[in-house]
Amino acid sequence: MSIDKIAIIAVTARGRDLAIKLTNTIDATIFVPAKHVNSKSQALKPDFRTGMQALFSKHQGLICIMATGIVVRTLAPVIQDKLSDPAVLVMDENGEFVISLLSGHVGGANELTEKVAALTNGKAVITTATDRANVAAIDNIAKAIDGYLPDFKATTKRINGLLAAGEEVGIYLDEPLTIDQRGFTEKAVSPLIYISTKWHLPETDLERIRLIPRHRVLGVGCRKGISTETIDTAFKHFCEQENIHPRAFAEIHSISIKEQEPAIRHLAEKWDMKFIVHSAEELQTVAEKYPTSEFVKKTVQVGNVALSSADIGSSGNVISPRFAETGVTFAAGKLTKNNEVAK
Repeated sequence: MSIDKIAIIAVTARGRDLAIKLTNTIDATIFVPAKHVNSKSQALKPDFRTGMQALFSKHQGLICIMATGIVVRTLAPVIQDKLSDPAVLVMDENGEFVISLLSGHVGGANELTEKVAALTNGKAVITTATDRANVAAIDNIAKAIDGYLPDFKATTKRINGLLAAGEEVGIYLDEPLTIDQRGFTEKAVSPLIYISTKWHLPETDLERIRLIPRHRVLGVGCRKGISTETIDTAFKHFCEQENIHPRAFAEIHSISIKEQEPAIRHLAEKWDMKFIVHSAEELQTVAEKYPTSEFVKKTVQVGNVALSSADIGSSGNVISPRFAETGVTFAAGKLTKNNEVAK
């Protein structure tokens, strides 16, 4: 199912007109009851309740210009989990108060609330504990760095609770990143949020909670019909050799002829990597930068699939040599993220 960005829902003509003003800045689609539809809005179908619940499942965020009670009663049956529910905002028809109602951190409702309130000169109403205590939230940090945090819900609840209560929580970054560290301490204390892409970490007696930035790309080539067990084992050995945690890979890149290769698709799904393929012609533009195999070149028109794929995927920032094992080749690249500090 395709996910649209923002839906603004109003129940009156006055609310609709405020929604139209918001769309001058916010990329959003306006939905209203049929009697209030004009050229800049669409009707909620087949009825208000069903239509609004359908928008909840199809959008990243809902801006609701109506009473909070209406929103709560209408959406209650479809609310599932803060990891998957969209951001939900509620505001009055004057734009005087903008309330972050649902998915404040992970869904981005708090950030959107601040943006909308600035547009209406209104008051942003945010009630999450970390925001009220003026400390960073671990789920916001994870989101900012596209990070993998084990036991996300339980860890988020615990760490954010400690921060909101003024308790010490340590933080350590083993590579330069710009993140919000309000409330954290750089002292060696337990618990310690350890931000690293590495597989092997130094030993410590501290309670260490890993947060893994997903800033790596994986280039891969393989023989046709290779088993999932073979590619799993080879990937494990590659990660151990390069000291990169498997969860650090956000994308997997290969040649287009491998788009339907079951083993590669399995690996991408297992580690939640986006699978992206490139034509032989595209890979040829960088292939000569790396050692080539005439046999591979004759077979797929490119002499090094893994390295060329990692190069294209990382915009030339390849960080490992070619790894080969049992018919599988890998290479790693590093994505450039907005929050990385230039070296």
